[in-house]
Amino acid sequence: MDIIKEIKEILALQNLNEKEIRLSLLNDEFEYGDGSNEADIAEGIQLLLAATLQEDNKTVKKKVFRTIDKAVVHHDIRDLVDWDRLAVALPSLGKWELEYVLDILGISGQARYLPALEEYTHHADPEIREWAQEAITEIEYQVTRATDLQKERKLTA
Repeated sequence: MDIIKEIKEILALQNLNEKEIRLSLLNDEFEYGDGSNEADIAEGIQLLLAATLQEDNKTVKKKVFRTIDKAVVHHDIRDLVDWDRLAVALPSLGKWELEYVLDILGISGQARYLPALEEYTHHADPEIREWAQEAITEIEYQVTRATDLQKERKLTA
């Protein structure tokens, strides 16, 4: 599957039902497929991310965030995508969008998102607090792991 072509076609769709169906298929491709390379997936995710942040339809927006989350969970693209726009958009997102976006930012492993995530650990909704804490834990784990790998490389060099 040509991921970039597929994503461009999905973004061009006007029929919301068809768009949702195609997003579900793309979601499955990210989770179960193995034919695409990370660079293409990352480029496609950048396209999805830019379009989604301007999307008005909450259902489509949630489905796209879910699809992006699947791509990040199942492919090593976290360092290939600029997640800054997503972090800035946090205050404008609803609960079910936050479920995916907090996870994406956590998987990114980028310590610079910790202050934004920390704000959500004090949210009125206990589920959102939990998702934010899980994202923080994931970033802390990845930062520690990266530091350990750097130390190990120095010792073996």
